[in-house]
Amino acid sequence: MGTGFHSLLPAEVRRGLTLLTAAAGVLIPVTGVTAAPAAPAVPAASPAAVRLMPAPRLPAADLALTSFVDSAAKLSFVPPAGWVRGPDTSLNPQSDPADPVLEIVRYQLRVGDPTLYAQPIPITSGLVLDAKAVISIGLVREGSDLADLVVDPSVAENDAGSIPGYVTLDDETTYEGLHTLTRTYVARDTDRHLVVRAVASADDWGWLSSGIRAAVDSVRADPTGPNAPAAAPPPPPAALEPQLLAPVRDASLEIRGDILGRAAQMLGTPYVWGGNSAGRGMDCSAYVSRAWDVARYTTDSIWAVSYPIAKDDLRPGDAMNLTIGRDPEGYGHVRLFEAWANESHSAVWVYEETPPRAVHRVVAYDNRYQPIRLDGLSGAGSAALIPAPVSQPEATLVPTISRPRGTQTPERTLDPRNFFQRPATERPSTRPTPTPTRRPATPTARRSASPQPSTRSASPQPSTRSIASPVPPRVVAPSPSASPRRRD
Repeated sequence: MGTGFHSLLPAEVRRGLTLLTAAAGVLIPVTGVTAAPAAPAVPAASPAAVRLMPAPRLPAADLALTSFVDSAAKLSFVPPAGWVRGPDTSLNPQSDPADPVLEIVRYQLRVGDPTLYAQPIPITSGLVLDAKAVISIGLVREGSDLADLVVDPSVAENDAGSIPGYVTLDDETTYEGLHTLTRTYVARDTDRHLVVRAVASADDWGWLSSGIRAAVDSVRADPTGPNAPAAAPPPPPAALEPQLLAPVRDASLEIRGDILGRAAQMLGTPYVWGGNSAGRGMDCSAYVSRAWDVARYTTDSIWAVSYPIAKDDLRPGDAMNLTIGRDPEGYGHVRLFEAWANESHSAVWVYEETPPRAVHRVVAYDNRYQPIRLDGLSGAGSAALIPAPVSQPEATLVPTISRPRGTQTPERTLDPRNFFQRPATERPSTRPTPTPTRRPATPTARRSASPQPSTRSASPQPSTRSIASPVPPRVVAPSPSASPRRRD
């Protein structure tokens, strides 16, 4: 193209052509158009001179909005994106015996039924059905068994995977259809202990695990921060409905009172998969069988002495059973019903044998469980409404007591398996044992342990609660052995 061609074009077209060609780096002289002189061409940079700018960092103010920080407990962490903070009213569930961990905060995928969170409630399958997944951070209570976990100094010195100031103990299990990752933080130079627990349905763990693990890895805590105060005394036993204390007309009412009385006597019995001894340990179905005063049954065989009922027909002393066949994960669980904990019947008082020991507490009602009744009992009476205790302010956090580096605190008799995993005591079964799903514990620290009896008592045991004799502790490293699948 020459200048004669441009002279034939209208002025507006010539301007547009000039701008386009200039943008392309080609200057075409145009006659009859006055334009600003073009800027000198900038030589192209060589490939070696091209530098990528780093991505902008998130401002501290924005990072604070996405993180949880507790200045009193001196800890922080970054929850997964999109998760919501659980209501504080649901923290620190009260139970008998008391939980050894004081919860500081929970984050969960959602809050579906608000009535579940109006009272302290533990993280069980019923709660996870509503929350989808939960991450809980808590401080170990002074005087509890978990407070006596110790670390071998030689292991602590060489541990490269722990966060600053701590050695971590990881345990990953599947129980009652829930996949649980528990990480315990043991301070190297002080007596401070923390527990972080992430729980989700076993079916959902696969797509949630990466975000959950990143959140757990983000936990930071000052080793000189406070521990949790000792647990307050448990609430007094719930009063039975008036019909159970009044002159009895239907024998079922008196029998129901006896069932709950036997369950209360066995509180604190250690959980042992396949166990059937009130002194050495029991599992959930053995606990219910003993409370019902029948022979030992499992969650699948207890139908031999019971029959199904509707949720609205539940009475004190009935049970809620999740059979192995009904549980998608093939574990099963059973609980004794005592009373409703709220008017919407979404929370319920139960007696149950569950790791680490038999407890009396409020749990979220789980629709997967089939209500059942002992043969011979009638539906006389009614289920009482006993509102769950409201959240009470905890005592002021107490500072940790510093100890010289490399020393150990006095230990109490402790079997850490009762806190983080199902014991390896096996019970004869006609079914083949599937491959365990539990991952090996991280061998980053040593903790005290006491021998666990592996035999069962073949003779009937009394229904009174008994405590095993203390056994001198020894410091051992956690082994990567897996636990068998639970079959109650």
